[in-house]
Amino acid sequence: MSTVRSTHVADGRADRPLLVKADAFAEVSAFLQRGVEEGVFPGCVLLVGKDGIEVFKQSYGVRATKFDTEDRPLEMTPDTVFDAASLTGVMATTTLVMRLVESGHLSLKDHVSRYIQGFGVYDKSGITVGHLLSHSSGLAHWHPYFEELLKVNTGERMGVLTSRGARDYVYNAVNRSSIKSKPGIQQTYSDLGLIVLGHMVEILTGLTLDRAAQRYVFQPLGMKNTSFIDLTLIRRRGIHPVRDLIAPTEECPWRRRVLCGEVHDDNAWAMGGIAGHSGVFTTVADLHLFAAEMLKAYRGRSNFLKAETLAEFWAETELTAEGGWRFGWESPSSENGLATCGLSASAVGHNGFTGCSLWIEPQKGIDIVFMSNRVHPSRANKKIRVLRPKLFEMVLKVLSGS
Repeated sequence: MSTVRSTHVADGRADRPLLVKADAFAEVSAFLQRGVEEGVFPGCVLLVGKDGIEVFKQSYGVRATKFDTEDRPLEMTPDTVFDAASLTGVMATTTLVMRLVESGHLSLKDHVSRYIQGFGVYDKSGITVGHLLSHSSGLAHWHPYFEELLKVNTGERMGVLTSRGARDYVYNAVNRSSIKSKPGIQQTYSDLGLIVLGHMVEILTGLTLDRAAQRYVFQPLGMKNTSFIDLTLIRRRGIHPVRDLIAPTEECPWRRRVLCGEVHDDNAWAMGGIAGHSGVFTTVADLHLFAAEMLKAYRGRSNFLKAETLAEFWAETELTAEGGWRFGWESPSSENGLATCGLSASAVGHNGFTGCSLWIEPQKGIDIVFMSNRVHPSRANKKIRVLRPKLFEMVLKVLSGS
């Protein structure tokens, strides 16, 4: 039986004017409850913000339909922690690159080979930081490095899987890879490009990616429930995350269990849970804090990022209309299914594979955070592709009438 829990904030603060009517999201709630009943996902959480203030937050359904122990709570709640999948590329990797650019340590025009020794082989010498961020580097979309590591994880190299050594293996493999097309010609989303960016962040900060994200993004923004989950801590020290707070993802055929508190992405898992393209776990409230800071920066009111920096990363490229990518951020497009849902051409955000989304309307001061575990119990469930644009259309309609 599904359940609903909500935290509805009509005015944010006592001294603020009313932003939405108390029952404005009733149809949205009914729509998401139907999504639960129709198996789009076992459960979800929606948070809507306006000018940095929460105006609506509600959870629906349950966290799991399949699980490993019988005593775990199943109810989805507003504070549930989700595997954010490739939203990692926006809130961690891209944001760290933005801060490095702002501090003068990096430029979008810099060649990657300037920072990563050996990267320029096989026609990759022309790839710039901007190419990686705009997914126009020509690198492959994906490669099954986890399968290679499973084979390597034998004999003398037993135990390399999920270790720092595995991460270095993937870094070296990407450096030795060839490109599929010339840089700057077409946009194709690439996990490999984000993995390279994560590696660059580590080189430039002298910190592992997870520690750099904590120090320079999550802690400054007060994102207390956001982090990578380092699988080496589980493997070597037996330190496990609090699974009762986390939404499970897939019943994985090759890992042979329901994943909960360990990253779903195959390659990120093999790399120890820390990678530029995936690995961050977070809540809707923390993602809203992140979005609110981006809106403050857009308006020139942030001490975290300058408006000029954000404008550079949110600017359209010559290829944006074709592929939908700016610099680390996505635009509404036919590929992500959001071209006709009511988001404007200036909207930015990203959709994650596990069923999580973050979208921002800068000019209107709107942020929409929608989190689900649609891959539970199977990644084959793709019903969210139909639900998501309809949901966004309904939310934007509510806000336009407020």
